[in-house]
Parts: sequence; structure tokens; C-alpha cells
Amino acid sequence: MTTMSGSAPVENANAQAPRLAAAPVTWNNNDLDDWRPLVPFPQILEQIASAGYTATEYDDGFGTDVDDLLAEAEDLDLTYCGSYQWLDLSTTGNVIGASPALRAKLSLMEAIDCRNLIIADSLRPHRVAIAGAVPRDGSQSIGRSGFQRIAANAARVAETASRHGISVHYHNHVGTYVETPDEVDALLAELDTSTVGLCFDTGHYAFAGGDARAFVAANSRFIRYIHLKDVDSAVMAQAHVERWSFLDALRHYVFTDVGSGVARTNDILAILAEHPTAPWIIIEQDTCIKDSTTTAARNLRTVQRMLAASTR
Repeated sequence: MTTMSGSAPVENANAQAPRLAAAPVTWNNNDLDDWRPLVPFPQILEQIASAGYTATEYDDGFGTDVDDLLAEAEDLDLTYCGSYQWLDLSTTGNVIGASPALRAKLSLMEAIDCRNLIIADSLRPHRVAIAGAVPRDGSQSIGRSGFQRIAANAARVAETASRHGISVHYHNHVGTYVETPDEVDALLAELDTSTVGLCFDTGHYAFAGGDARAFVAANSRFIRYIHLKDVDSAVMAQAHVERWSFLDALRHYVFTDVGSGVARTNDILAILAEHPTAPWIIIEQDTCIKDSTTTAARNLRTVQRMLAASTR
């Protein structure tokens, strides 16, 4: 396990019920060029609030004007809870030195009281192309040294972020070297989980062939942040038959309404309610067949019902 002194412990819920927040990707998917017209800032905050949310992740598309970010959020009674950041963690020797923009982002996050940085290794084109069908023999993956490098860089990010009062969580992501259940396990074996928590994405894990419910049951103590989404089994099966890339699968709406897919979100929420180690549950749907705001509101109501039922 990689360790690094000086980092603050990851944020812990201390048995408090998790809070729910919106993911801007439900409205604006930055991974898909020419997908749909982007909803600009601050209109996107207005739509998030109208869907019933009181918190959202910060997206780089919101801009960097601290006064505007704070004023618009305050007007809508919204909190910024976290922000996602791609980083080249698996091939860079020292990601801090190679990512000068990261320090500026951490300063911005501190200024808007956004206390969770979500990191993932960069998308790799060859892995995007075989998403959901990664060979089990490891021929398209990285060896232990690669996972050690990711873990070491994650620890460096956590040490730097701790100076800004920000916790760091690693996100499993389709199309990266940390996609499959075996790869997630391999990284977890190297990760210093006292300083870097997991941001567990239920949809990505299910798309990669994993049992998301079983993973949460076995590893809830490491999960400090959740990206909750569901997977359409029919679209996923077609993606495998047609050999779609991950981006093609997104265009065919592989992620579906929470509770209607195969990620076992209801069971996962029941576990999280019993073992509340993740202060935030982010409700996501990367591409929506219908209106994004309507979809986000429906997903929020579904999650609220599930959590209420699990705590009776």
C-alpha cells in the first residue's frame, strides 16, 4: 500500500445520513462532441435547483469567477459539494508538477467551499474502444507498477489538496485503466485509503461487468463519495454485440433512470444507509433520452424514496 505523510484524512460521514447532489453531466456531457447544445452557467444552476437539488458538483464550464459562482449558488440555495478532474496518473512520474492547472483549481474549490476533488486517470483511446469488453488476461491493462504509480500520484494530489481543506477520492471509470473489477481491486490494494477514498461509480462498475452491490457491501469502509447511476441491460448487451466504444454506448443511452437498470441501486442505497461512510451521493445520468431537468428530478425522487424505505 502506498503511504504519504502530511495528508489530511479523507472526509468521513461519522454515521450521518448522506446528502444528495446533482451532477452537471446530466445536462452537459463534456465527453461527447456535438452532443446537445450546452446549458450555460448560470442557467444550469437554475435547472439543477428547479429539479429539487440543494447541492451540485462544480463543473469547469461554470467558469472561474468566484464572486459569480458564490452569488449564483447563494441565490438558489445551492452548495458546491465536489468537482471531477481527469489527470494523467498512470504514465506521469509526478502529476503535481505536470499539472499546474490543478493548483489553481484547488484554490478555486477552496474559495467556493467545494470540499471534494474526484480524480480519475485519463481516458485511453484503446480502452474507450473496448469498454465493457476488456480481456481478463490483462493484455490491455497495466501491471502492478502502473497501479502503484496511480496510487502514488493520487497520494500526491491528496497531500496538496489537504492544504486547501479538500478531500480526494478516486473514481473508477470505463475507458481507463481502472475499469474492470480486477483493476479496481488492483488499485485498491495499492491505494493509501487513509488519505484517498473511493468515489465509487455504480454505473461504470456495472458496465464493466461487476456486481456493484457486492462491491459496496464488501468495501463500504473505503467509499467516501458515490456517483449513483444505473445501466440499461439491453443497451449494454447490444454494445457488447456491436462492439461499441464507450462513447457510442453513451450516445445510445446505456445509462438509464435510477432504479430501472441492473446496477442494483436500491440495494446499494440500503447498504449506504446502514453504513453511511459516504457523505455525498451524486445522482447522475450521463445522457438522457428525455429532458435532463425532468430526468434529474425523477431520479432525485426515486433515490429519496429508496433511502426513506431503507431507514424505516
